[in-house]
Amino acid sequence: MSGLITNLEWRVGIEQVQEEARGLLDVTIIDAVTGSELLASAVMGDSEATALLQAVTQAAARIKQAPPRTPALCMCCPRPVKRVTAATVFGVAVPASPNPSGAVGFVFCDRCGADRASLLTKAAEGLRRIWPDLRCVEITHPEGGRA
Repeated sequence: MSGLITNLEWRVGIEQVQEEARGLLDVTIIDAVTGSELLASAVMGDSEATALLQAVTQAAARIKQAPPRTPALCMCCPRPVKRVTAATVFGVAVPASPNPSGAVGFVFCDRCGADRASLLTKAAEGLRRIWPDLRCVEITHPEGGRA
């Protein structure tokens, strides 16, 4: 088995994530620095870090295995991504639920990934092509608060 997924498998996976997310996705941008931090957390037993790293590993494998005529595409522009380097930036959109079972992994081309300040915005724009009704919600107090 090549590790590549069919269009039908992709569509089914997207629908499963959409159903599980119920409109709320947690998007993580993963570059070399973040990847190193996730690796350290995974080694310490952090299951969320392990799952994010697994999603990136699978996305990287699909990029490397993609046929030359149908390469992976950047999440926010139509540029092909044909190789993975230390500078490659990935993203993972996970349903914001207690125990998510699926995720959407994606990649940025070198040009789009170079502008780190706008990656979440670019990711949201790309995800809107999959889910047109997607809206961004900024969590200002992730630890919660008191009423």
